[in-house]
Amino acid sequence: MMNRELLGPSLFLTLFTLYAIVAWQIPLLPFEEYETVTSATLPKVYAAFGIVVCLLSIGSTLLKPNEKAAENQPLEKSHVVRTLGLLVLMVIYSAMLEPVGFLISTSAFLLAGFFVMGERRKKILLFASIPVAVVFWFLMTQVLGIYLVPGDLWS
Repeated sequence: MMNRELLGPSLFLTLFTLYAIVAWQIPLLPFEEYETVTSATLPKVYAAFGIVVCLLSIGSTLLKPNEKAAENQPLEKSHVVRTLGLLVLMVIYSAMLEPVGFLISTSAFLLAGFFVMGERRKKILLFASIPVAVVFWFLMTQVLGIYLVPGDLWS
């Protein structure tokens, strides 16, 4: 029976396997042909590392003695609904990023994500989402010089 401890690693194993298939299809540039480290090296390492960690996690779960049956609970409907809610929020966030901009869309995404996860206190929602987005924006744009989309509202 699939439970919480097996579902996560199984899904990640699937994702890392698909990522590995794509990573091995990255074409090399002509000057990279005889190089040791190429543009495909790091994706391949990530994929292999992810697959190994997932297999170790699945193996340790399967080999673990079933002393505590209470911890081996099946998935609850509320957890699945929250997960699906977060996935929908991610899609909305990616659609909002270009027209609204990084700061507003990231703040709204974090605020809605915390709300979906069960946080209802307004002060926590505001102080856990807006400052995080502003500090991250400041570090990326002002300190590291990385471009983050400002959005069409400001232009």
